[in-house]
Amino acid sequence: MTDVVSLLLLAFGPLAIGLLLGVDRRITARMQNRVGPPLLQPFYDLAKLFRKDRRSTNRTQVSFAVAALLLQMAAWCVFALGGDLLVAFFVSGAGSLALALGAFSVRSAYSQIGAQRELLQMLSYEPILLLALLVLGWQSGTFMADAQDESMLFLLPLVIITFVPVLAIKMQKSPFDLATAHQEIVSGVYVEFAGPYYGLLKLANWFELALVFGFLSLFFWDQNVYVSIVGKSLLAFLFLFVTVLLDNSTARLTREQMVKYALTFGLGLIAVNVLAIIVEAAL
Repeated sequence: MTDVVSLLLLAFGPLAIGLLLGVDRRITARMQNRVGPPLLQPFYDLAKLFRKDRRSTNRTQVSFAVAALLLQMAAWCVFALGGDLLVAFFVSGAGSLALALGAFSVRSAYSQIGAQRELLQMLSYEPILLLALLVLGWQSGTFMADAQDESMLFLLPLVIITFVPVLAIKMQKSPFDLATAHQEIVSGVYVEFAGPYYGLLKLANWFELALVFGFLSLFFWDQNVYVSIVGKSLLAFLFLFVTVLLDNSTARLTREQMVKYALTFGLGLIAVNVLAIIVEAAL
């Protein structure tokens, strides 16, 4: 990964997520027989939030919102500049924890429940994502983002599939959208954040999604940089479509079901894929 590519990735990664979220809304609208908003609607919404008055319940809430954004930005910088994947993972996890703590800092039943569910979601996807990165590093021989020089698409197909529940949770999609369940807890973890402070958290989520899609992109590589870019982009759109399809065809799970199904599905597939590699090597 050249310095120029790293800088471009650093600058345009979160912007690409904004476009992906616009595509997400259009696909969802088509599935529901609607026209849908313009592709740039996520950018319009974000700009509108930052133009609103600065109002918060307490200063602690604001501090955690800023911390969540800064930590997610730091995690993305580590990845985009070719740093250690595990460092990026743990820094991003700290950002997610800051979001939950910000929700806990407010005396609101909806916010408190949303924070509890956010922690349960972390328990559901973080072991899957961590193990997927460990297997990727094991097979490629390095945990450095800019040192990945081999395609793992066919060697680790089941590991790649485990990104579906991870993305569904990160994108707040059914059946794993427990922390922001609008029908139950009115946006839950975000309910007491308003205006620019809510905008900070939305932007933090863009950086967080950029990191997850970045991890996913490492599974495809080609010597031809243009083929590599196209392949990574197609892989991202494929997983986006699957996530949106899952969102529009499933109902929300309970807390126990979310942890049980996500961990069983994710860790089970990774274990089977690793076992297959070991057996093949032994033969």
